[in-house]
Amino acid sequence: MKRYSVGIIGCGDIGFLFDYKKKPAVTEGAFTHFKAFRSSDKFEVKAVSELNKEIRNIILKEYKIPAYDNYKLMLEENEFDVLVIATNDESHAEILKNIINHKPKLVFCEKPLALSLEEVKRLTALYKKNKIHLQINYTRRFLEEFFEIENIIKKKLIGEIESMTFYYSRGLMHNASHYIDLVNRYIGETEKNLIKISEKKGITESDPTVSFEMIFKNGIEVKFIGLNPTKLSFAEIDIVGTKGRIKVNYKNEIEKYKVTENKVYKGYMIYEMTGSVPINFSVALPNAVENIYKVLSGKAELKSSAENSIKIFELIKRIKEKNVCQN
Repeated sequence: MKRYSVGIIGCGDIGFLFDYKKKPAVTEGAFTHFKAFRSSDKFEVKAVSELNKEIRNIILKEYKIPAYDNYKLMLEENEFDVLVIATNDESHAEILKNIINHKPKLVFCEKPLALSLEEVKRLTALYKKNKIHLQINYTRRFLEEFFEIENIIKKKLIGEIESMTFYYSRGLMHNASHYIDLVNRYIGETEKNLIKISEKKGITESDPTVSFEMIFKNGIEVKFIGLNPTKLSFAEIDIVGTKGRIKVNYKNEIEKYKVTENKVYKGYMIYEMTGSVPINFSVALPNAVENIYKVLSGKAELKSSAENSIKIFELIKRIKEKNVCQN
């Protein structure tokens, strides 16, 4: 079996640290690109680049993997089948442009792909022209639990959808884009009306956290509620249908509800929880790695292609351009 060579640009939290800092170490799954690729027998992490000297020394000494402080030098001295970009949001576009000439077979980039719709379109076209696969890490595209929710909605197992509510923080592009992607998947119909409610700081000046509402042509109401920018790990989803309800709670569990009679007030109905299951986020990156292998082997399509980012950023642009908040 062919093993593909991998270079990782950026070894911060999702690049390396989330798994390294886990004490005791977690043996199953992976929360970082480093562990996900190293745990696969189909890939070899050949080298990494990272600005933090302490992290470089850990990787070099404990894993015997060359660690550069400059990704351009890493690319000059090595050839890679796959390159991972796990740096800060602002750097993605420049790095993506710089690595084109090194002709990797595939690039796996943390979201967002870039900071504007125009840049996303340019980069997508550039990679397509150079016949380089470009995958973006929208985590929920690599988790079966969110495909199950999609199946429940499209088969109307909870009836007609009436509303969706998403709580998020830390920026439209950085975090809300995950859930905008879900709205595109689960509803798929252009919104009839968009109302911007409020705007708060994101994690950067160019990426605000915006609360907004969308009313779709089929009557579904979608609301995004933006919270202040802290490292509070909080993201909840509430999907309400005429026959049932699905919630993703603060513990990363999927709660399922059905409409049943209210035992206290006869003749009225309530949403009664029928069960909950945990979401196994530790398999998302390993699943992404497996998808990358199948793409390189010609056996599958990308699950989270750059083209998909265009749809996400078209809506983000419209939200950001809504200058006047309405009631």
